[in-house]
Amino acid sequence: MEETKLLEDIYNKEKNSELGKIQLFGIPVWRIVRYNTRLHYIHSKTGYIASSSPQQKVHNRSLKLLSGFWKYIGKDNLSVFFTFNRLINTNDILLDKFEDPLIELTDLQKSNYVIVDTPNYVGYYKRVHRNHSVSNEYRTLFMQILKNASLLVTPILLRGKICSLYSMVNEVFKMDSYQLKQYQRAVSLFAASYLYYSIWFRLLRPRRVFVVLREGYFPVIAACKKLGIPVAEFQHGITMDKTVSYTGDYDQRIDPDYFLVFGDYWKGPQFGMPLDRIINIGWAYSKYLQKTIVENNEKHDKEVLVISSPEISDAILDALQELSKNDADYSFDIRLHPCESYNGDQQEKLKAIPKAQVVDNKTDSALVLPTYKYVVGENSSVIYEALSVGCKVGMLNMCGLRPAIDLPGIKDNFFVINNREDFERFLTEDSNQSTSKAEFYSEFDSKRFMEFIENKM
Repeated sequence: MEETKLLEDIYNKEKNSELGKIQLFGIPVWRIVRYNTRLHYIHSKTGYIASSSPQQKVHNRSLKLLSGFWKYIGKDNLSVFFTFNRLINTNDILLDKFEDPLIELTDLQKSNYVIVDTPNYVGYYKRVHRNHSVSNEYRTLFMQILKNASLLVTPILLRGKICSLYSMVNEVFKMDSYQLKQYQRAVSLFAASYLYYSIWFRLLRPRRVFVVLREGYFPVIAACKKLGIPVAEFQHGITMDKTVSYTGDYDQRIDPDYFLVFGDYWKGPQFGMPLDRIINIGWAYSKYLQKTIVENNEKHDKEVLVISSPEISDAILDALQELSKNDADYSFDIRLHPCESYNGDQQEKLKAIPKAQVVDNKTDSALVLPTYKYVVGENSSVIYEALSVGCKVGMLNMCGLRPAIDLPGIKDNFFVINNREDFERFLTEDSNQSTSKAEFYSEFDSKRFMEFIENKM
């Protein structure tokens, strides 16, 4: 894929440069701006624009939740969880499906823990662990003061470092002039956040910290590293190859101490971690659902669930246009990504596809998947979840879609659909998919997880 080749080029350019020499608080400033620089470079070559989660209305509850923070000071063996930027709705209960199930299924629920939620969701009182949840520190008055002061002061105090880094990056990647201001803002916000979390953790003295997606929590990780607090990051999706977020060499000063994956299949170099620091903890969310959710007996036997995402919207519609030309009595239920919506041209494409419709995507995919017999997509995490719950899953390898079919174990588990004839076989033939699904999502073992954090964190 073009993006993979570009990332190889980017990585080689970075390796042959001295971008890591400029530091702030002992941390390479390059890591603070690397993600957005890479996106800018890729956009300049391909026109690709990364999607982002929509921001929801924020309720003003900062002062109330700030007071909630103080009750955790002095607590022994405290665990701090920083959540994913998008909570999910499971039977009208909000939760982080990577972290909350771990708490629910282990002895952590009997211990001292605090969950630091991002503020961009509505319905605090529907939070599954609301008595242990506090608002993200960006919502507190002190953090706002620090941020605003930093935006004024940091560009002046650190102008030399920021300009030097920008000049070095510009030599390698040919940046637009407006990127300098973006660098100033990014470094300013990092500095404010780092100082805030350094104070916060000195007061709180946690035993361990967990995050989802390190790119959003670099100030947290850096502050923890300075204070000797171990940090673990949860895998939050399917990553098979080079990515804007993870590709690069491991740096103990800014990267987490451990990376916790869904199954042994994901123990690889794609996460930018030493292999001995990648730990398989299994998929706790599945066990959580088995324990808490009443099974839905409704089964869609004549509908195919189609998993889409923003960067492949047109390709998915083109593929469905081709697949709809078969004689089988099946319809297509298209599930859009939370950051995806169809424009006018795509709406017209959809109307031209017989028996295709966009379905609700508000209910979490884990509750929807067991109601479908057939699921198709490209490389989405959801198709791996579908496999883990017993669906027959097809990878669309047509109309510009490029699933990772050459990686080990993929063809043994997924039905590769190259054309309309393959799709008809997918619907009619008995599944020849292997039983090695546990490679992708292992069974969660609460005892093993507790032994890991007690011995390593």
